[in-house]
Amino acid sequence: MKNSDKFFGSTTVGKKGQVVIPMETRKKMAWEEGDKLLVFGLKNGMVVLTKLDQMEQVAERLEKKMKEVKQYIKKAI
Repeated sequence: MKNSDKFFGSTTVGKKGQVVIPMETRKKMAWEEGDKLLVFGLKNGMVVLTKLDQMEQVAERLEKKMKEVKQYIKKAI
């Protein structure tokens, strides 16, 4: 694992399909009640959670980089 990666423990799927995210995880990730999370299912059976606002920031950075790439392509043609 990288220095920034951490194993937080385990959780159990309840009757309603809900899981409790350990408090240490929520604190480390700065997740609070009411935060919107995106849920990604990977082909290997893993599930990834991320805050919606984090993905919005990533999308904004990618959009900016794509504009730069498009400008470069126009100049190269």
